[in-house]
Amino acid sequence: MTKSSTPHKKLNLLQVYRGIAALLVVMVHLTIKSADNLNQVTFFNLFQAGWSGVDYFFVLSGFIMVYVHRSAIGKQDQLKSFLVKRAVRIYPIYWIVTLTALCLFLIMPGLAHIQDLSLGYVIRSLLLIPQNDKSILEVAGTLMYEINFYLLFSIAVWLKPKHSVPILSAWLFVTILHYRKILNFPQDSFLLEIVFGNMNLEFVFGCLAAYIVMKYNNKIGKYRWILFGIANLGYVILGILAGWGNIWFGRIHTFGVLAAMLIIAATSIDLKDSPKIPYLLIFLGDASYSIYLTHLPVITASTKILQKANLGKYFDGFFAPALLALFAVVFGCIFYSFIEKPLTIYLRKNILEKMFPPKGQARI
Repeated sequence: MTKSSTPHKKLNLLQVYRGIAALLVVMVHLTIKSADNLNQVTFFNLFQAGWSGVDYFFVLSGFIMVYVHRSAIGKQDQLKSFLVKRAVRIYPIYWIVTLTALCLFLIMPGLAHIQDLSLGYVIRSLLLIPQNDKSILEVAGTLMYEINFYLLFSIAVWLKPKHSVPILSAWLFVTILHYRKILNFPQDSFLLEIVFGNMNLEFVFGCLAAYIVMKYNNKIGKYRWILFGIANLGYVILGILAGWGNIWFGRIHTFGVLAAMLIIAATSIDLKDSPKIPYLLIFLGDASYSIYLTHLPVITASTKILQKANLGKYFDGFFAPALLALFAVVFGCIFYSFIEKPLTIYLRKNILEKMFPPKGQARI
């Protein structure tokens, strides 16, 4: 890892909310698939705004890039290390889940949400290249935004600030124009939508959150619990209004802003109070990527099997979906424990540490 002036202290509260964000995404997809495949309303539609978990993920990604990797900014010799580490973090687990889903589609075509399984389509899906159709793994669309952000941040690593700041400022300017609907792209311009899409602003919020924590933590620390309460309460109120009141909000200036506030407050609490947090909650945060990748194929397959078996009438609005949600989360945790975690450790030891040995250590 790149050395940073920030103490190497695990921010456990951020991990807890990473897990909560993954659970919210599970619940919104369960709500959608139950309605589509079983014509069943689940949990009184309370989790219709569960997609707000993605907003937290995006803001957190921006925060982590600046908070952890800021010492790499403007240092071209660290570009390769940064890109390889990001690729190793995202792609291997994604490939495993995607190829498994592809095999299921080939064996049971009724589970597929796409018709085109050509080689070009599969390759684009595996590489997370933006395309007009949904990827094999439906959640891949959000990962495309992640990859785009990593590439943008790599510009800050590759170039000196005097060169990278004008480039990134121009990108941000175009993105804001698009967000304000002053600049519109053609409907089929999926690449431009990824590069300059509104969701990119949430990564920027995360970067700003990291800057605020690093520069003003002592001042913010006095109000950390108030800020923490406001952010949590805001999330709950907006979620209820969206779920039960059927009132929709622009997610960038609502859940995106609240996620930034929550991350600033949680980081300050972690640094100043070091709260004791149950291991299970931290574990869910650690397993969040596996849960995020695997839950939708599990939920989709389960609801479609129930549909074809004509068992949808036994799928009530609470207990049955609660069991399915639990199954999807447990499946993701098992996947993390037996596949993601061991594979990540293996790749770190056998690829990353050999390619980028710690300073002072000879490369073998």
